[in-house]
Amino acid sequence: MASIIKNQLVKHLSKFARNLKPEQISLDVLRGKSELRNIELNEEVLTEVLELPTWMKITKAHCNRVAVRVPWTKLKTNPIELFLDEVTVSIRLDADRSPKPQQNPKKPDSIYTDSGSYGFAEKIVEGMSIYVNTLEINFDSGAFGGSFMLSRLSVESRTPGWAIAKDLKKTRISCHNTNRTLVYKQVSWQLLRIEASARTAEETQRRNINAPLRLITSDGKIRITLKKDSTNGAVIHARIMMILEDILWVATLPQIRSAIAFYSHMMKIVNAAEKPPPDIPTPSKPNELITSSPNHHAKSNTNFARFDLDQTSYHMQVKKIELHLCDDGNTPGGYPADWNIDSGAIQLTLIALLIDIYPKTLASSDRSHWVRYTAPNEISKWMENNLKNHLERMCEKQEETGKMRLRRSWPDLMSFNVVFRVYDINIQCVSDRKTKKDELQNMFTCDRHAKKSLPNDQYILFVEFANYYHPMTDKLPVPPPATHAQLGPFSLLFDKNTLRWCLFVLQNLQTAIIEADTPGMEPMPTSDIRVDIVMPKIIVQLSDNTYEHRLPQRMIVSLSMVSATNNNFELSDHPFNGIDHKMIDFVTAAEFEGKSTFRSDFIQMGNRETVFGLAEGEQWWIKTSPLWVDMSHGEFAHTIPLVTDVSFLGTVTLRNDQVNLYIEPQGSITAYVDHFQYLQLTRLVDELSSFADMLSSDQKFFTNGKPQDSKLVAAVISLNGVFVKLLLPTGPMPSPYEMAQLKLQSPFPGKRIW
Repeated sequence: MASIIKNQLVKHLSKFARNLKPEQISLDVLRGKSELRNIELNEEVLTEVLELPTWMKITKAHCNRVAVRVPWTKLKTNPIELFLDEVTVSIRLDADRSPKPQQNPKKPDSIYTDSGSYGFAEKIVEGMSIYVNTLEINFDSGAFGGSFMLSRLSVESRTPGWAIAKDLKKTRISCHNTNRTLVYKQVSWQLLRIEASARTAEETQRRNINAPLRLITSDGKIRITLKKDSTNGAVIHARIMMILEDILWVATLPQIRSAIAFYSHMMKIVNAAEKPPPDIPTPSKPNELITSSPNHHAKSNTNFARFDLDQTSYHMQVKKIELHLCDDGNTPGGYPADWNIDSGAIQLTLIALLIDIYPKTLASSDRSHWVRYTAPNEISKWMENNLKNHLERMCEKQEETGKMRLRRSWPDLMSFNVVFRVYDINIQCVSDRKTKKDELQNMFTCDRHAKKSLPNDQYILFVEFANYYHPMTDKLPVPPPATHAQLGPFSLLFDKNTLRWCLFVLQNLQTAIIEADTPGMEPMPTSDIRVDIVMPKIIVQLSDNTYEHRLPQRMIVSLSMVSATNNNFELSDHPFNGIDHKMIDFVTAAEFEGKSTFRSDFIQMGNRETVFGLAEGEQWWIKTSPLWVDMSHGEFAHTIPLVTDVSFLGTVTLRNDQVNLYIEPQGSITAYVDHFQYLQLTRLVDELSSFADMLSSDQKFFTNGKPQDSKLVAAVISLNGVFVKLLLPTGPMPSPYEMAQLKLQSPFPGKRIW
């Protein structure tokens, strides 16, 4: 009896395994246990089943042990368990154009296509649990090699609340009225390790590859919810959610350069690979949509409706990402003579990163079914108004027949949406070998005090992207893609060393991209973009006041809101009041480089329409809420007003060789300055001038004096009036010695005394 079953297993498994013999199978029929050892999988069949791209080929696949446990008496409640010990897969990445064996044509891609019955046998296979001790995938592309390793991988059925199920019946929710079933599966792993490196000419074996690029995470899981047709088992919708714990990545500049080279190498392979012919689906008969599922319009029961999916979506959630970017001091060409950052390093921390993708959703939907999304909000309202404005604009350009057709098809307009959110961001200032732990400062940090006045689910970074299309035709016009980004509230510390080091890193990476000959990306289509910066606070450290405590220590620039957009729907017909004949005559009489181009744009900036000669999206409008500037004598000291509230409105035109900027305050500027504030301001201007010269010198050094392509920037600011009031103390001013004595006697050493 056992030998007969073994021969049947060999007969069916020989399609997937090479040189499989009955002696490799250990079988206990009554206990429902079976075991296979040293299985060499058929790489050609795996490549065909997995539908890998032409530039990715499986060269070897091996499993040392497979065990199966079948609960014969409890198949309805307990899953079949499949145990795999070590699975090793080798993949070759190249652009080989050798002809591949013809594969079987695919079946029509329809959610109502009859794929067979969905009965007891299919549910048993669907509820199977798989456990893999180690899965390692090694890839080799000639110039680069690496591996992808998963430890303690498991695939299990779960309850709708993602708890471990003791009964398989609790892992499904069925609705007999609509013939729909929800199935819940979870893929989890204990350790994920990804590493890659460049090969040298002498290194040919996998064990000799270094691993300068390494990413390690722990305790990850993927939660999969499938909505199926109960009549044939076809998948209608799916929700796939990847959840990762803490990710820590320590990267040096050589590793980043290696990653850029690896990306360039892979893109060349993908572009050179032969593209397979597109699949042409066979059109289904009109009555197929009716006969395969006659009740799909019926009302769902209460329990099913609570967990129902109405569209496919993909989600990713990372609890914490910590990135350390370091300079190991091995930069080609060395450093400038006045370089004062020895082995600089910077730390970036992201808390609660969320990415949501909705491939097919109604553009007019209220987003109430989106995961972890509160609607309506400012972004959803802007998207809705943007669509209405584009509909009116497109109807104006259509004839009466086209206008009626467009309005009739507009409710069916679909969109591809991506939502990117980060709850908190923290970026430290650059540190070097001499920096002490208590000297570390945050360059970018969330302003938690201001965040308390905002909703509890307020993310410091919220980006939403939408791309529109008509599902039934490509003949009708569609709105351009729309992107809305919201950042804040946050505090930004202006640190000269950090800015200098970041520009050095950007220059280093730009050189690496040029050397790697990275294939260029396709130009982005014209998009409607709006960026809102909520409650930003910019802190500028002033000159050292160790010997004079009356000098302020910090200057703080604060705003409630800054908005920048290349969409002019929200502007009035004549947004700028300062553009008149006198201002035009002033620009005409002024002498500066690029005046003719600026004057031509400046005359047209008074209207809300895009400047003539610019494409849509190349002119931006900037609007701020009231801005104010304060001085401070310490982090915890009371601030002293320097500039009172004033709003600004501006526009920017982006040309190929020139950027034109016009800024107009919406009122008079009033400043209150005392003697010591004036001293610090003059010193700040001198320091900024010297810092700009230093950055220019750094750029010439790192580029070996090569001229850089840079655009000319022309800016004009129209001021109605500037009032500066000098504040003088009442009574005699204390001497520095008396100030020092008063400071020692004061219980608040960081607070201003007079």
